[in-house]
Amino acid sequence: MATYPINKGVGKSVEVKGLRAQYVIYAVAGTVLSFVVFFIVSLMFGQVAAVIAAVLFMAASLGSAFYFNSKFGETGLIKYFARKSTPEHLSNTKRIYKLIQVKSENKI
Repeated sequence: MATYPINKGVGKSVEVKGLRAQYVIYAVAGTVLSFVVFFIVSLMFGQVAAVIAAVLFMAASLGSAFYFNSKFGETGLIKYFARKSTPEHLSNTKRIYKLIQVKSENKI
């Protein structure tokens, strides 16, 4: 049985077969979900359709994990989604005098 090194040192991210960081989790989750797809489709349509659906789902999930790994890198996908979720413009709906006005504290 072959052994694969998981960590290459202290402070470095996990790398398995070229996949780095969170893409390993995405690949494993896609593989597990392909088994779920296999069982669901086998109950509905039969064994041949289930094998085809599971293999296609696994290939799509692994292919997308390797694609995102090569395109965005280790943390680039997270940064990409963070950048997309920030607003383009900031808007203010309060009047200017309300913004400048200093609130006084009531002391007893």
